[in-house]
Amino acid sequence: MVGSKDLDSKAWKWGLGLIYIIAVAIIWIAASFVVQSVVDAGVSPFLVTYICNSLFVVLIPIVEIGRYLEDSYGSLLFWKSDKSLKGRLGESEQAILLRDNEASGEVVESLVIDEVDGIVDRNDGSELLPSDDVVGGLVGRVGLVENVDQKGLDEKGRWTRCRVAKVSLLICPFWFFAQLTFNLSLKYTTVTSNTILSSASSLFTFLVSLALLGEKFAWLKLFSVLLCMGGTIIVSLGDSQSGLRTVASNPLLGDIFALSSAGLYAVYITLIRKKLNDDEGKNGEASMAQFLGFLGLFNVLLFLPVALILNFTKAEPFYMLTWKQLGLIIGKGLLDNVLSDYLWAKAVLLTSTTVATAGLTIQVPLAAIVDTITGHSPPFMNYLGAVAVMIGFAGINIPAEIFSKSTKTTAVELKNEDVNIRDEEHALPRTQDSAATLHSF
Repeated sequence: MVGSKDLDSKAWKWGLGLIYIIAVAIIWIAASFVVQSVVDAGVSPFLVTYICNSLFVVLIPIVEIGRYLEDSYGSLLFWKSDKSLKGRLGESEQAILLRDNEASGEVVESLVIDEVDGIVDRNDGSELLPSDDVVGGLVGRVGLVENVDQKGLDEKGRWTRCRVAKVSLLICPFWFFAQLTFNLSLKYTTVTSNTILSSASSLFTFLVSLALLGEKFAWLKLFSVLLCMGGTIIVSLGDSQSGLRTVASNPLLGDIFALSSAGLYAVYITLIRKKLNDDEGKNGEASMAQFLGFLGLFNVLLFLPVALILNFTKAEPFYMLTWKQLGLIIGKGLLDNVLSDYLWAKAVLLTSTTVATAGLTIQVPLAAIVDTITGHSPPFMNYLGAVAVMIGFAGINIPAEIFSKSTKTTAVELKNEDVNIRDEEHALPRTQDSAATLHSF
């Protein structure tokens, strides 16, 4: 019964992660038109990247307000998380009591420790000091809370601000330069080349996950990733043949930026999976919104000197921005960076790095559908590439446990057959010995 519940929970999380991936793909399609118009108007890719990434900082006050409400009114509004913490502490206390009972040989059916009701009352109504059992229970609980704090958790089992900030500081440079190189590639090369090389992030993520996360290798997943990349290339080539290709100022430099962006994206989401692993709360609860908020804060602090230098040297002056362009950039940042990146990061935790990265390639066939609806019917190669992407996406979503289960099942069957053969070999001599004994009588 428990196993079925675990499977249902994993299936529900996996499905929710896929919904997040599709939502992110739709948001990215809409945001691409905004970025294209702003960059074509002469706005610096660095300025667009800096402003959009800095908008993550708006998540910090939202998280802090939520924490304040949880700490102040947790018994009413956030009873579930409070209950989960008490459950974890209760289980720890119960385990300690059971160990003590086993060591002393005493059998205790139940023992409940309550700090409030643990005062021993006299018949006349006067109160005494807490009993030894209560004091021991309180000391044990204090020890548990201190142990939780040493692991980077607060009293509610949440990651501390310092612990989340350290992870954000580690990942911030990879995220910023992944965004920057992607925007720079659009400035120097064509959208076709950018799409082809950016799709390599699926392969990079697959390889990095094998190296850092220890994900199980499966030929089907590798084939599915390559199929997604191949479908994206087919669609991009179809766009180039339809005459939609723009003029590139420096294709080689742009292609290098796009390939670098793909590699940085792979490192970024693999680090998220490694550092903020969703392990059913075994190591505490990490807030993804808080992580992204600190990511925006460090983006502001670390790259502000670079932005000021570019402004004062007139290499990337701020005054060239119009209010309309600034509004488009802020709107794009809130929708594309803050919302979509939050959903994407959650999708990485709910599914896997490979699925989240390769799954975003579905924005290519989605874009083809949008073009068809708006009256710009894409060529046949676009539909062919869309089919390849969808098949590859389905192959990636086959859980790796299926392959491991089949391997384990085969190993167990072989082991059982070996045991049966050995039993038969041992049983045969015993039968012969018994027959010989009876014959002697």
